Amino acid sequence: MEIIRNFEKQFNYKPIIKNFKKLKKSKDFFVVGMGGSHLAGDIIRDIFPDLDIKIHSDYGLPNKINKKSLLILSSFSGNTEEVLDSLNCALKVGIPLIIISSGGQLIEIAKAKELPYIELPDKEIPPRMALGYSIKALLKMVNKKIDFKLGNQENLGKEISKKIKGTIPLIYSSNKNKSVGYIWKINFNENSKNPAFNNVFPELNHNEIEGLNKKDFSFIIIEDDLDHPRIKLRMKIFKKNYKTITIKDNPINLIILSLWTSYYLALENKVDPINVNSIEALKKELSQ
Repeated sequence: MEIIRNFEKQFNYKPIIKNFKKLKKSKDFFVVGMGGSHLAGDIIRDIFPDLDIKIHSDYGLPNKINKKSLLILSSFSGNTEEVLDSLNCALKVGIPLIIISSGGQLIEIAKAKELPYIELPDKEIPPRMALGYSIKALLKMVNKKIDFKLGNQENLGKEISKKIKGTIPLIYSSNKNKSVGYIWKINFNENSKNPAFNNVFPELNHNEIEGLNKKDFSFIIIEDDLDHPRIKLRMKIFKKNYKTITIKDNPINLIILSLWTSYYLALENKVDPINVNSIEALKKELSQ
Protein backbone atom coordinates (compact mmCIF):
# COMPACT_ATOMS: atom_id res chain seq x y z
CA MET A 1 0.00 0.00 0.00
CA GLU A 2 2.83 2.39 0.90
CA ILE A 3 4.66 1.69 -2.38
CA ILE A 4 1.54 2.37 -4.45
CA ARG A 5 0.71 5.55 -2.53
CA ASN A 6 4.24 6.81 -3.26
CA PHE A 7 4.23 5.66 -6.88
CA GLU A 8 3.52 9.05 -8.42
CA LYS A 9 6.54 10.50 -6.58
CA GLN A 10 8.71 8.34 -8.84
CA PHE A 11 7.98 10.81 -11.64
CA ASN A 12 9.98 13.45 -9.72
CA TYR A 13 13.09 11.30 -10.19
CA LYS A 14 15.89 12.90 -12.21
CA PRO A 15 18.07 10.17 -13.74
CA ILE A 16 21.80 10.72 -14.22
CA ILE A 17 23.74 9.00 -17.00
CA LYS A 18 27.14 7.83 -15.74
CA ASN A 19 30.01 7.56 -18.24
CA PHE A 20 27.95 9.86 -20.45
CA LYS A 21 30.85 10.60 -22.84
CA LYS A 22 30.82 6.96 -23.95
CA LEU A 23 27.13 7.05 -24.83
CA LYS A 24 26.51 7.04 -28.58
CA LYS A 25 23.57 8.99 -29.96
CA SER A 26 20.97 7.10 -31.94
CA LYS A 27 17.44 7.38 -33.29
CA ASP A 28 17.09 3.60 -33.37
CA PHE A 29 16.45 2.04 -29.92
CA PHE A 30 16.25 -1.58 -28.80
CA VAL A 31 15.07 -2.17 -25.21
CA VAL A 32 16.08 -5.54 -23.74
CA GLY A 33 14.11 -6.54 -20.65
CA MET A 34 11.86 -9.15 -19.11
CA GLY A 35 8.61 -8.74 -17.17
CA GLY A 36 8.34 -5.38 -15.44
CA SER A 37 11.69 -4.23 -16.83
CA HIS A 38 10.55 -3.77 -20.43
CA LEU A 39 7.22 -2.11 -19.61
CA ALA A 40 8.68 1.41 -19.75
CA GLY A 41 9.67 0.78 -23.36
CA ASP A 42 6.17 -0.45 -24.18
CA ILE A 43 4.51 2.59 -22.62
CA ILE A 44 6.83 5.17 -24.19
CA ARG A 45 6.49 3.53 -27.60
CA ASP A 46 2.70 3.84 -27.32
CA ILE A 47 2.79 7.45 -26.12
CA PHE A 48 5.33 8.47 -28.78
CA PRO A 49 4.59 6.36 -31.90
CA ASP A 50 7.09 8.47 -33.86
CA LEU A 51 9.96 6.94 -31.85
CA ASP A 52 11.72 3.89 -33.26
CA ILE A 53 11.68 1.65 -30.16
CA LYS A 54 11.73 -2.14 -30.40
CA ILE A 55 11.37 -4.51 -27.44
CA HIS A 56 13.49 -7.67 -27.08
CA SER A 57 12.42 -10.08 -24.33
CA ASP A 58 14.73 -13.01 -25.00
CA TYR A 59 18.32 -14.19 -24.94
CA GLY A 60 20.87 -12.97 -27.49
CA LEU A 61 20.55 -9.85 -29.60
CA PRO A 62 17.49 -8.49 -31.42
CA ASN A 63 17.17 -9.07 -35.13
CA LYS A 64 18.28 -6.17 -37.36
CA ILE A 65 20.27 -4.45 -34.62
CA ASN A 66 23.47 -2.81 -35.86
CA LYS A 67 26.23 -0.52 -34.68
CA LYS A 68 24.12 2.57 -35.43
CA SER A 69 21.47 1.32 -32.99
CA LEU A 70 21.46 1.86 -29.23
CA LEU A 71 20.85 -1.21 -27.07
CA ILE A 72 19.15 -0.31 -23.77
CA LEU A 73 19.62 -3.14 -21.28
CA SER A 74 16.92 -2.88 -18.62
CA SER A 75 16.77 -5.05 -15.51
CA PHE A 76 15.64 -3.57 -12.22
CA SER A 77 17.44 -6.24 -10.19
CA GLY A 78 20.47 -6.24 -12.46
CA ASN A 79 20.60 -10.04 -12.37
CA THR A 80 18.12 -11.07 -15.09
CA GLU A 81 19.88 -13.83 -17.00
CA GLU A 82 18.34 -13.02 -20.39
CA VAL A 83 19.51 -9.40 -20.14
CA LEU A 84 22.99 -10.44 -18.98
CA ASP A 85 23.21 -12.77 -21.98
CA SER A 86 22.24 -9.91 -24.32
CA LEU A 87 24.89 -7.71 -22.71
CA ASN A 88 27.61 -10.32 -23.24
CA CYS A 89 26.58 -10.76 -26.88
CA ALA A 90 26.58 -6.98 -27.43
CA LEU A 91 30.04 -6.58 -25.91
CA LYS A 92 31.45 -9.30 -28.19
CA VAL A 93 30.32 -7.55 -31.38
CA GLY A 94 30.64 -3.94 -30.25
CA ILE A 95 27.00 -2.84 -30.22
CA PRO A 96 26.55 0.62 -28.57
CA LEU A 97 24.68 0.21 -25.31
CA ILE A 98 23.54 1.65 -22.00
CA ILE A 99 22.44 -0.16 -18.84
CA ILE A 100 19.42 0.81 -16.72
CA SER A 101 19.30 -1.02 -13.38
CA SER A 102 19.16 -0.58 -9.62
CA GLY A 103 22.24 -2.73 -9.02
CA GLY A 104 23.27 -6.37 -9.32
CA GLN A 105 25.64 -7.78 -11.92
CA LEU A 106 24.65 -5.28 -14.59
CA ILE A 107 25.78 -2.27 -12.56
CA GLU A 108 28.93 -4.12 -11.46
CA ILE A 109 29.82 -4.81 -15.10
CA ALA A 110 28.97 -1.24 -16.13
CA LYS A 111 31.30 0.18 -13.49
CA ALA A 112 34.11 -2.31 -14.18
CA LYS A 113 34.03 -1.76 -17.96
CA GLU A 114 33.13 1.95 -17.71
CA LEU A 115 29.96 1.50 -19.75
CA PRO A 116 27.19 4.13 -19.83
CA TYR A 117 24.57 3.39 -17.17
CA ILE A 118 21.73 4.80 -15.09
CA GLU A 119 21.47 3.45 -11.54
CA LEU A 120 17.86 3.46 -10.37
CA PRO A 121 16.88 4.22 -6.73
CA ASP A 122 14.73 2.20 -4.30
CA LYS A 123 16.25 -1.15 -5.22
CA GLU A 124 14.23 -3.03 -2.59
CA ILE A 125 10.81 -2.56 -4.24
CA PRO A 126 9.49 -5.08 -6.81
CA PRO A 127 10.33 -4.22 -10.46
CA ARG A 128 6.66 -3.92 -11.43
CA MET A 129 6.30 -1.28 -8.69
CA ALA A 130 9.28 0.72 -9.99
CA LEU A 131 7.83 1.48 -13.40
CA GLY A 132 7.86 5.24 -12.78
CA TYR A 133 11.64 5.20 -12.28
CA SER A 134 12.13 3.10 -15.41
CA ILE A 135 9.91 5.40 -17.48
CA LYS A 136 11.84 8.48 -16.34
CA ALA A 137 15.18 6.80 -17.13
CA LEU A 138 14.07 5.77 -20.60
CA LEU A 139 12.57 9.19 -21.31
CA LYS A 140 16.01 10.61 -20.55
CA MET A 141 17.49 8.23 -23.13
CA VAL A 142 15.09 9.18 -25.92
CA ASN A 143 14.97 12.89 -24.98
CA LYS A 144 11.23 13.05 -24.37
CA LYS A 145 8.99 14.34 -21.58
CA ILE A 146 5.49 13.44 -20.43
CA ASP A 147 3.19 15.66 -18.42
CA PHE A 148 0.07 13.91 -17.19
CA LYS A 149 -2.24 15.06 -14.43
CA LEU A 150 -2.23 12.33 -11.79
CA GLY A 151 -5.21 11.57 -9.56
CA ASN A 152 -6.11 9.32 -6.62
CA GLN A 153 -7.16 5.90 -7.95
CA GLU A 154 -7.44 3.94 -4.67
CA ASN A 155 -11.21 3.95 -4.16
CA LEU A 156 -11.94 3.04 -7.78
CA GLY A 157 -9.39 0.21 -7.59
CA LYS A 158 -11.05 -1.17 -4.46
CA GLU A 159 -14.46 -0.97 -6.16
CA ILE A 160 -13.27 -2.81 -9.28
CA SER A 161 -11.56 -5.53 -7.21
CA LYS A 162 -14.86 -6.40 -5.51
CA LYS A 163 -16.63 -6.66 -8.86
CA ILE A 164 -14.09 -9.05 -10.40
CA LYS A 165 -13.38 -11.26 -7.39
CA GLY A 166 -13.66 -14.94 -8.28
CA THR A 167 -13.31 -14.35 -12.02
CA ILE A 168 -10.57 -14.31 -14.65
CA PRO A 169 -10.18 -10.67 -15.76
CA LEU A 170 -9.89 -10.06 -19.50
CA ILE A 171 -8.51 -6.61 -20.26
CA TYR A 172 -9.44 -5.32 -23.70
CA SER A 173 -8.26 -2.15 -25.46
CA SER A 174 -7.28 -0.81 -28.84
CA ASN A 175 -3.75 -1.44 -30.09
CA LYS A 176 -2.94 2.08 -28.90
CA ASN A 177 -3.32 0.96 -25.28
CA LYS A 178 -2.13 -2.62 -25.63
CA SER A 179 0.82 -2.07 -23.28
CA VAL A 180 -1.45 -0.61 -20.59
CA GLY A 181 -3.70 -3.67 -20.88
CA TYR A 182 -0.64 -5.89 -20.55
CA ILE A 183 0.42 -4.06 -17.38
CA TRP A 184 -3.04 -4.74 -15.91
CA LYS A 185 -2.62 -8.40 -16.78
CA ILE A 186 0.78 -8.81 -15.12
CA ASN A 187 -0.27 -6.89 -12.00
CA PHE A 188 -3.22 -9.25 -11.59
CA ASN A 189 -0.83 -12.18 -12.09
CA GLU A 190 1.94 -11.05 -9.75
CA ASN A 191 0.10 -9.00 -7.13
CA SER A 192 -3.27 -10.79 -6.97
CA LYS A 193 -2.00 -14.30 -7.89
CA ASN A 194 -4.96 -14.32 -10.29
CA PRO A 195 -5.11 -15.55 -13.90
CA ALA A 196 -5.70 -12.63 -16.28
CA PHE A 197 -5.28 -12.00 -19.99
CA ASN A 198 -5.30 -9.04 -22.34
CA ASN A 199 -6.18 -8.65 -26.00
CA VAL A 200 -7.01 -5.89 -28.46
CA PHE A 201 -9.80 -4.73 -30.75
CA PRO A 202 -10.35 -5.49 -33.58
CA GLU A 203 -8.31 -8.73 -33.41
CA LEU A 204 -10.28 -10.29 -30.56
CA ASN A 205 -13.49 -9.90 -32.61
CA HIS A 206 -12.08 -12.33 -35.17
CA ASN A 207 -11.37 -15.20 -32.77
CA GLU A 208 -11.48 -14.75 -28.98
CA ILE A 209 -15.16 -13.81 -28.65
CA GLU A 210 -16.13 -17.35 -29.71
CA GLY A 211 -14.44 -18.73 -26.58
CA LEU A 212 -16.01 -16.38 -24.04
CA ASN A 213 -18.64 -17.11 -21.43
CA LYS A 214 -20.17 -14.76 -18.87
CA LYS A 215 -19.59 -17.05 -15.90
CA ASP A 216 -15.81 -17.40 -15.63
CA PHE A 217 -14.63 -14.02 -16.88
CA SER A 218 -14.89 -10.36 -16.03
CA PHE A 219 -14.29 -7.78 -18.74
CA ILE A 220 -12.35 -4.54 -18.35
CA ILE A 221 -12.48 -2.22 -21.36
CA ILE A 222 -9.88 0.54 -21.75
CA GLU A 223 -11.44 3.29 -23.84
CA ASP A 224 -9.62 6.17 -25.51
CA ASP A 225 -11.00 9.28 -27.21
CA LEU A 226 -8.35 8.86 -29.93
CA ASP A 227 -9.41 5.34 -30.86
CA HIS A 228 -10.59 4.76 -34.43
CA PRO A 229 -14.39 5.24 -34.81
CA ARG A 230 -14.83 1.60 -35.84
CA ILE A 231 -12.92 0.48 -32.73
CA LYS A 232 -15.28 2.57 -30.62
CA LEU A 233 -18.24 0.91 -32.36
CA ARG A 234 -16.79 -2.56 -31.72
CA MET A 235 -16.39 -1.70 -28.03
CA LYS A 236 -19.96 -0.39 -27.90
CA ILE A 237 -21.33 -3.62 -29.39
CA PHE A 238 -19.21 -5.70 -27.00
CA LYS A 239 -20.50 -3.76 -23.98
CA LYS A 240 -24.07 -4.37 -25.17
CA ASN A 241 -23.50 -8.14 -25.12
CA TYR A 242 -21.27 -8.48 -22.03
CA LYS A 243 -21.27 -6.85 -18.61
CA THR A 244 -18.11 -4.75 -18.63
CA ILE A 245 -16.13 -2.35 -16.48
CA THR A 246 -15.08 0.66 -18.55
CA ILE A 247 -12.04 2.76 -17.68
CA LYS A 248 -10.62 5.79 -19.45
CA ASP A 249 -7.71 7.99 -18.37
CA ASN A 250 -4.10 8.81 -19.26
CA PRO A 251 -1.67 5.86 -19.28
CA ILE A 252 0.00 6.71 -15.96
CA ASN A 253 -3.28 7.00 -14.05
CA LEU A 254 -4.40 3.71 -15.61
CA ILE A 255 -1.19 2.06 -14.42
CA ILE A 256 -1.72 3.40 -10.89
CA LEU A 257 -5.33 2.17 -11.04
CA SER A 258 -4.06 -1.30 -12.03
CA LEU A 259 -1.78 -1.34 -8.99
CA TRP A 260 -4.63 -0.44 -6.62
CA THR A 261 -7.06 -2.88 -8.24
CA SER A 262 -4.58 -5.76 -8.11
CA TYR A 263 -3.60 -4.87 -4.52
CA TYR A 264 -7.18 -4.96 -3.29
CA LEU A 265 -7.88 -8.12 -5.31
CA ALA A 266 -4.91 -9.68 -3.51
CA LEU A 267 -6.61 -8.85 -0.21
CA GLU A 268 -9.88 -10.31 -1.53
CA ASN A 269 -7.96 -13.45 -2.57
CA LYS A 270 -6.15 -13.55 0.81
CA VAL A 271 -2.69 -13.63 -0.80
CA ASP A 272 0.52 -11.64 -0.34
CA PRO A 273 0.73 -8.97 -3.08
CA ILE A 274 4.53 -8.61 -2.77
CA ASN A 275 6.00 -12.12 -2.87
CA VAL A 276 6.26 -13.97 -6.20
CA ASN A 277 7.18 -17.42 -4.92
CA SER A 278 6.53 -19.35 -8.14
CA ILE A 279 8.79 -17.02 -10.13
CA GLU A 280 11.55 -17.21 -7.51
CA ALA A 281 11.27 -21.02 -7.35
CA LEU A 282 11.74 -21.22 -11.12
CA LYS A 283 14.81 -18.94 -10.97
CA LYS A 284 16.28 -21.16 -8.24
CA GLU A 285 15.83 -24.28 -10.37
CA LEU A 286 17.36 -22.58 -13.40
CA SER A 287 20.45 -21.63 -11.38
CA GLN A 288 21.16 -25.21 -10.23
